[in-house]
Amino acid sequence: MTNDRALLNIDAIPSVFDHLVAPVRELHALGISTHAIYERCRPGGPWQRIEPNLVLLTDVPPNRTQRIHAALKVAGEGAVLTGVDALKLHGMSGCRLESGIHILIPARCRQPGLVDGAFFDRTRQLPEPLHIKGFPVAPLPRATVDTVRRTQRGDLVEDVLAETIYKGKVTPATLRDELDRVGGAGLTLPRRKLAEIDDKVRSMAQGWAKRLVQQAGLPTPKWRVPIVSPNGTHVATADAWWEDVALAWEVDSYAFDLSPTDATAALTRAARLTASGVLVVHTTPSQLKEEPAKVADLLRGAYEKAKARPRPEVRARCQKKPKPRPTPPRQPA
Repeated sequence: MTNDRALLNIDAIPSVFDHLVAPVRELHALGISTHAIYERCRPGGPWQRIEPNLVLLTDVPPNRTQRIHAALKVAGEGAVLTGVDALKLHGMSGCRLESGIHILIPARCRQPGLVDGAFFDRTRQLPEPLHIKGFPVAPLPRATVDTVRRTQRGDLVEDVLAETIYKGKVTPATLRDELDRVGGAGLTLPRRKLAEIDDKVRSMAQGWAKRLVQQAGLPTPKWRVPIVSPNGTHVATADAWWEDVALAWEVDSYAFDLSPTDATAALTRAARLTASGVLVVHTTPSQLKEEPAKVADLLRGAYEKAKARPRPEVRARCQKKPKPRPTPPRQPA
């Protein structure tokens, strides 16, 4: 902005301000007097007041973007946009939710004045914002939590959570952590819906795995079976287990939906299987869905490799100790 009043062209003022929203003090700094502002904001004039200290530099009613900009201006330094509007800036649909403009402000700040269509949420858990299209925006996990905690419609809560997980690539574990970090009221329904999505993800991954085994032409494995050492000590539970060759398949969903604690447990489980001589194949749910042919090749190769090596003395619980495979007779020289 320029402070050169001699060069000031009042008709060019709208081009100076983002979204045509101008604080009165900045108009004054450009040499626009209080009287001139008043005259231009009168009925039928080219401008309008949208808040006592904010002017919209057009006679057209403010759109959603302009109201967001106005709310952030009123909120002041440190304010962060969250909720449905933040979801949309992250590329989410908002899932048909209608909501006021949700602005987070530092707990130390005084509550701002009323802004049409906006509400201000003082919080000690203020996120570090991302800057998207010129707005300070809450990260996707926080925007999701702030959205779902303000509706009691289970279908909408599930839609928002599912879109964030599948389209936004945010893990359920990250959302659980964010729910715990933010705390407060309105979290019971989101927690329940998140648990239901977790169950669906696991069931879906297992369904993909079973279909893939059939298509790969492999023997049918046992699913979710505990593996024990020769003396009966529990080693680990394998997602899929081929008893005849001691081959384990782990669908590493920790890459998608487990907490850091669960991820550590998954890695420990795989390490214990490997230490017991078990050949372990690792894939992710996304590989099952997007690259089934590659996974099938990987499993077939692992099965042949396991078949060719001496079988370790481990077995599925409640299974009899497998008989050693007969050694092929030597061919005469």
